[in-house]
Amino acid sequence: MPTAQLFPEVIDASTLIAKPTSPIYLPIGIEGQMDAAGTATVGQFYQIATLSDAITAFGPASSLTTLLNEILKRGSSPVIAVASKKGSTPLIADRTPVWDNMSSDPTIRIRLTDTTTQSDLVTLATSCTNAELAQHKQFAICGMAAGTTKAVLTAAATAIGSKRAVLVAPGVYNEFGVLMSGAFAAAAVASIVSQNSDPSIDLDQTVIPYLTGLEIDSLGYSIFREKIVSAALVNDFEDCLQGGVSPLMPSTVPGGVMTTHLRMTYLTDSSYDALSTRIIVDQVFCDVRDYVIAMGYLRRPNDEATRDAIASGVDALLMERQDWISPVVEADGSLGYNVAVTASPDNRQVVVYYSGQVIRGIQTIKVSASLVIPT
Repeated sequence: MPTAQLFPEVIDASTLIAKPTSPIYLPIGIEGQMDAAGTATVGQFYQIATLSDAITAFGPASSLTTLLNEILKRGSSPVIAVASKKGSTPLIADRTPVWDNMSSDPTIRIRLTDTTTQSDLVTLATSCTNAELAQHKQFAICGMAAGTTKAVLTAAATAIGSKRAVLVAPGVYNEFGVLMSGAFAAAAVASIVSQNSDPSIDLDQTVIPYLTGLEIDSLGYSIFREKIVSAALVNDFEDCLQGGVSPLMPSTVPGGVMTTHLRMTYLTDSSYDALSTRIIVDQVFCDVRDYVIAMGYLRRPNDEATRDAIASGVDALLMERQDWISPVVEADGSLGYNVAVTASPDNRQVVVYYSGQVIRGIQTIKVSASLVIPT
């Protein structure tokens, strides 16, 4: 339509653009092996938005490309990806400097790798913990090789033993019926976690798209299941969870896979027996940090008016997150978060204090019926 038109009318010039990806709330960073056909530089970070990007950078036969494909097709895009070695499987000496660089990246929240070796996963968990030295809040989701037994998986979870690592199991079948490793399952789970904007929703029993089944045993049953053995119930899922593993289970509609419960591998106590706890604790800090920076308080004088303004803003921010952290009884008997902002003796620093209780998700629902029948 020519812009010089004189006839008065309202013209629809709207367009619809397809957006195949979902918003990313917890950005993913992944490390692994590239094949000889890849054009990427080892150790350099790339922002991967499509499968073609991954193939060009890391090659079509790369394990890194395989995992990136699983993340991207579930709607998590872009992904920060880096190859630690070209043409062969990376050694821990190849991975460690790359992991250090990923720990240094403030934009990465979820860490993935293509390795399924226990000792490597222990080091990856340590790398996520080290990220806290720079106030970066990261956690890893990882897995082990297909065929790993429940006993070996729980032993691996104990060895990892981290407040910043989730161990997903077992192996899974992709949409083509091919058995894939726990690292593949971890990538699929990470995509779901990355898109969850509300950590009070702990993603229990969430169906994972494009998976068609769990690894099976010699009799054709899912390797993890609830079963009766010698007149006693054996619940492989609960055994795994108590041992620090986050098992997957068959979906309620046959032919799919869903989560049971996602937890950290930390077993010393039950404080991090849910991934949602890890995310809530991290995200509240990130939200408070981002608030005080955005409001320019680092440029303000350290006086009572500034400290009162910080306290008021932090209190309002926490009140908006009551589904994540519940308020506690304050000194005056009211409910709140005991927000206080104090100055250091030399007035160079302010300390922002708050308290609350992280809200757990529902794990079980007990149905207790009392029925009668006339006789």
